[in-house]
Amino acid sequence: MWGILSPAYANESIQQTKIKTETTSSTSCDTSPAQQESCKPAWIATPRPIPSADIQDNASADELIQTSPDDYKLLGNVVIERPGSILISNEALFNRIKQTAHAFGQVELHRSDIILTGNTATLNQSDKTATINESQYQFTDTRAHGTAKTVSIDQQDRLANLDDANFTTCKLTHFFWQGKSAPQDKKYDWELDFSHLKIDDAKRRIYGKNAVLYFQTLPVFYTPYINFPMDNRASGFLFPTFGTQQSINQTSPESYLAIPYYFNIAPNYDDTLTVMQMSKRGTVLGNEFRYLQPNHSATLTTHWLRDNLTAKDGIAYLDSSGNVQHTNPVTDRWDAQLTAQQHWAEGLNSDISWREVSDKSFYADVPVDTTLDTVTTTERHVNLAYQNQNFSSHISMLNYLRLRKDAPYNYEKKPEIGMSYFHNFDKGALKNINTNIIAEATDFQVSSSLAQKPEAKRSYLSPSVDYTLVKPYGHLKAEVVANKVHYTMQNNGYNTTGANEHDITVPQYALNGGLTFERNFSFGSNDFIQTLEPQVQYLYVPYQNQSNIPVFDTAVQSLDFSNLFSYNRFSGYDRIGDTNQVSTALTTRFLTADGTPLAQAGIGQIFYLDDRKVQLTGTSIDTSRVSDYYLNLGLTVGKFSFASTSQYSRHNYELTNANNRMKLDLSPRFKFLLTNTVVNNNRPGEQENVATGFNWRINDKWTLGSYWNYDFTAERKTEINSAIRYDSCCWASELSVKEAQLANGLYNYGIQYMIELKGLSSVGTPFSKYLTNKLDF
Repeated sequence: MWGILSPAYANESIQQTKIKTETTSSTSCDTSPAQQESCKPAWIATPRPIPSADIQDNASADELIQTSPDDYKLLGNVVIERPGSILISNEALFNRIKQTAHAFGQVELHRSDIILTGNTATLNQSDKTATINESQYQFTDTRAHGTAKTVSIDQQDRLANLDDANFTTCKLTHFFWQGKSAPQDKKYDWELDFSHLKIDDAKRRIYGKNAVLYFQTLPVFYTPYINFPMDNRASGFLFPTFGTQQSINQTSPESYLAIPYYFNIAPNYDDTLTVMQMSKRGTVLGNEFRYLQPNHSATLTTHWLRDNLTAKDGIAYLDSSGNVQHTNPVTDRWDAQLTAQQHWAEGLNSDISWREVSDKSFYADVPVDTTLDTVTTTERHVNLAYQNQNFSSHISMLNYLRLRKDAPYNYEKKPEIGMSYFHNFDKGALKNINTNIIAEATDFQVSSSLAQKPEAKRSYLSPSVDYTLVKPYGHLKAEVVANKVHYTMQNNGYNTTGANEHDITVPQYALNGGLTFERNFSFGSNDFIQTLEPQVQYLYVPYQNQSNIPVFDTAVQSLDFSNLFSYNRFSGYDRIGDTNQVSTALTTRFLTADGTPLAQAGIGQIFYLDDRKVQLTGTSIDTSRVSDYYLNLGLTVGKFSFASTSQYSRHNYELTNANNRMKLDLSPRFKFLLTNTVVNNNRPGEQENVATGFNWRINDKWTLGSYWNYDFTAERKTEINSAIRYDSCCWASELSVKEAQLANGLYNYGIQYMIELKGLSSVGTPFSKYLTNKLDF
């Protein structure tokens, strides 16, 4: 077999010209450079500069005695320098004819790649060999180290053979005995013991026989043969992950154990085969293949399961009443995902993220991707983009994979083609004038006739011209935009628009200006700057009836303070809102004397001069003359930050919508983040949600983390995940417990445990990365 274990980096993402590699130095996760340096093992002997290959042999000592014409005895501070090595000892015997040396006492042998110490040593310059007894050894690049009864070195073939040896990357520990520091006679946190070990410096590999892995003094694994790299990746088993999983049709959780095996195919290719045994469902086979070229990279992931439960009961799902139902019996279940990035030529790039799955409940039943166990749909796309200075273009396909039986059928873009070109006139009479043109064509389709939705091809053309003037005290911008939208309806039986062709031609006229006033003031002994920034925009968009046009990718603009000055109250191109309005806002900012932001506050409102007839659905008319009030707040004090955008009713000043974000970043010890969203407060469709998480490094060894998501409207938690991690210089382990809502009142429960022997192997995703994905830590 190959090795039983692979280095920790074998399971990481591809990031560099070669698949990412690291040395086997034992460093702690999420630590500062100073902490990482403190985690390195101490030197078994102070490194010495190694003589170059062109120097002559040289020997020195406190005393030199010639015992015969060819024999010499060196006493005290003996140093023998030869090309590529240095021998240090208390006493040595040297034969001039045989070119041999016997060293005694505190012996040290230094080479560029390794340091050895021992009680006695024998060197033969003729055949370039050396033997050291009762030895310690240490690699100079990683500081990984070990002991051996005997070490034999063949310098010509760059080989070292060790008998009764061990290997670890844990820190050296010493105790003092009779006034001298000596290695402590005990097991490290983890250690590999061998009956025989061969170090091949030419191949940069280590080969071991009868290897036993000890963890906390307990033998946990044995193999008659193992090999692993000195500074590169190796094929072998990674550490297993085990935990529990409970689906909506299970009354109790089932346990699982996942064992990955890593194949080091080439410097830019690798593959990981994982066998996961679930106690009730059966065996899951997973595989991840990765490759990296200078301009291309890809990851292909697959899983397959012959499900014992679904073979008997079928796949569980929820009906419209929230009751658990089952489909017909199913045996084979699988998924596949391709993620790839390509750089074809200068400015020409593509990326792929595509996933297929056998059934909609796969990720809720099988713990192979915990990020998808509660979602209803996930995006899939293929993009090709080109950019050359001010010109850009793209062609893409966008699709949504349904992961719940009740998931909506979203529109797919098959394909979308677009381009844009921007030009700035920076000289002569046309100075400060900019032109821009956007063109896009999209084919909207639905994946199933069950959706009962119309389909169409939409083309969009939008040329614009603006005059922009920017000064230190303010800005002015006048712009004219022409929007031309054409629809060709498909004959799929659901075209209820009354025609096969539709045209929309709507111009937009905008004049935007703002001023910036500043004043200096002091508070205590500190100097500050306060700004006052009024901004006004006039926008006119004539009315054109669009009520018969289907809504393909358009929605009402999300809550954002900058949307006060948006040209369209809708996102997408299916609705271009008519308006005759004046938008106003007043913002004040507080800065330090060097311009660092501290706090800001803004308030804004829109005044309507005409009714708004264009709506997302229906033909109702908005006759209000003023909008709600919009408030923007921000605060940054050291490691603490707060940002909020809120909307208040113009009638009673009651909060209607809000986006709030609060963050405390005391890296690397503590991170806390809270996000809160309020939609239609005290109105139909009301929703309020809070998501919060923290990662607290209690001390150098223990870390506690938690993620919590709560739906205040439904008064129920949607997801809770907590983890505790032990992290030393030498090893780490992490236990996480997750509760995720699959449906109203039905939850998926999971427990997962992972372990890492640093410098040897790791598997799984640390909780800190999970929080980053969830909350943008």
